[in-house]
Amino acid sequence: PDTKGSILSDRDLTDKRDNNGNGEAGSPNFFYDADDSFYFEEGEAFRNIDSSNQISNYSPISVWGSNPYDAILFSGDNVQGAVSDKLDNDRDSDDFNDVDGNGYPWTENNGNGVFDVGIDAVEEGARLINGTHIFVYADGIDNDGDGKTDENIDEGIDERAEDNRYKVNEFGAYYQLNWKINDKLEFIQATRLDVHDRLTNFVEFNNQGYNDSYSPTNWNFNFDKTDGLQISPKFGLSFKPKENQNFRLTWAKAFNTPSNQALFLDIFVTRLSIFKVYAKGSYGGYNYTTNQAGKNVWFEFEEGLYRPMDSTKIFFFPSVDPKIKGYFAGKIQDQPELEPEIVSTWEVGYKGRLASNIFGTLDLYTSHYTSFVSGATFISPLVLRKSILTDDYNGNGITNIDGADGQVVINDQEDYDEALDFWRQGLVGVTATSDTLPGAPPPVIIGFLNYGEVDIWGFDASLTVFLSRKWNMDLTYSFMGTNEFLNPLTKAKESVNSPKHKAGLKLQYNPTKIPLTVSLNGRYVDSFDWSSGIYYGKINAYSIFDLHLGYQINKNIKMNFTINNILDHNHTEIIGGPSLGRVMMLRLETAL
Repeated sequence: PDTKGSILSDRDLTDKRDNNGNGEAGSPNFFYDADDSFYFEEGEAFRNIDSSNQISNYSPISVWGSNPYDAILFSGDNVQGAVSDKLDNDRDSDDFNDVDGNGYPWTENNGNGVFDVGIDAVEEGARLINGTHIFVYADGIDNDGDGKTDENIDEGIDERAEDNRYKVNEFGAYYQLNWKINDKLEFIQATRLDVHDRLTNFVEFNNQGYNDSYSPTNWNFNFDKTDGLQISPKFGLSFKPKENQNFRLTWAKAFNTPSNQALFLDIFVTRLSIFKVYAKGSYGGYNYTTNQAGKNVWFEFEEGLYRPMDSTKIFFFPSVDPKIKGYFAGKIQDQPELEPEIVSTWEVGYKGRLASNIFGTLDLYTSHYTSFVSGATFISPLVLRKSILTDDYNGNGITNIDGADGQVVINDQEDYDEALDFWRQGLVGVTATSDTLPGAPPPVIIGFLNYGEVDIWGFDASLTVFLSRKWNMDLTYSFMGTNEFLNPLTKAKESVNSPKHKAGLKLQYNPTKIPLTVSLNGRYVDSFDWSSGIYYGKINAYSIFDLHLGYQINKNIKMNFTINNILDHNHTEIIGGPSLGRVMMLRLETAL
């Protein structure tokens, strides 16, 4: 895509705009940090790779003349002579045509592994600069093994022309069957079918091209490709032993499809030191770069080189959640794209008349949730010296270790907490999550993962009492229990954001001679832990009462007056939200 005017470009290295339309302009992927500030500053030059694959420091302005961007070389989205790959190649990722398959952007005629002027020939997609340097931004090798070569994470979706980069098609069908076995027993079966074309190939909607027309007549059904198909069944039995008495037993399975943001988010967030940070959805998964020996590859700050992981280093995932400092990992593995969240629920219920003027309900349930979708989390781990984790900070002879399976064993929690406080002292690099270029730091990716499971159980009960022709009362109570909800990624306890106890009261008066309705509502909510993104904490228990008055002025106009929290009990119902006190509202309703 055209990056002109994007947030990644500079005007003579100053205004962060791509004024000459060549791509990234003065926001280089890598540069010579003369004063070791870890930030790009005016007067610092690009780093380039010479024919010996070594980093050299020279100014492209002095080598190329007055036009440091070389208008001929960077005249279009693809570099002149480069292999077209339909990607944003301007100063980002240009392919070269490795005609002899030697892995170099030149023909290696004498076999010495170094470009020799007059002997070796520069291949298409590369350019000889100043007679000594081969200028190319990609190596033509699938370094991360994801089946794509030099795919490059570009500046993300930040322009109008890129708005339709992704299309999503969803198709659903539903049926329900009620079978009355006899006068007292009924069987219920329902099924919902959901097709999401980014999660399954069951249906090919044939409209993924830019500005493709949309027509159901172009769909292709692949009945042998059922992976990712969401089938949500429900089974139930209803038993009515007599009038106004109903018992039921049900089981159901349901899915929660990942949001489009969690799948397709693709945006530049910030530049942190020499690294570009991107928020990127999970579509296609996340792949970590490995070398031929299968070792993870990481970029070392000090030398500007890629190195394989060894036993003296350990991975560390910082946390974007302010209540969690991060976590260590001895090994990492590629992360697949998101799957839907799944819940399976059993429910036993009763509804019926308990006395001539009393009706009641009771519902008992148990649910099992799996494959939660995380909030934004670090996909690219940092690389630390392992001693940060294994040092005996308190000198008690007990240390933490990472096992052969890569799992960190916490033998001393005090030492582990110290390691979380001092991890920056052991920082040496960042793990690569994409194709690598010698000397060029990899992007840092923040994304979304599936994790964890939790069981939830409880019951809901209610009573409705008709005290007289004018007065009636409703009582409700709910209890919810859970097992310990541990996030396997961060090793931290998660909150289900719901109280264990809730109760409600409603007392209503309906006089027979005037068109007036009066009700007093009360509710009690138990204290509970709450967390969402950067907001977390404990919500204290609260009890509040509301008063509602309704009066039918005439057949077309009704007036409603409400006082919420009539006792003015200041309380918070959501972390990050305001403290709520008494609120009064007057409304007029009209029927035409």
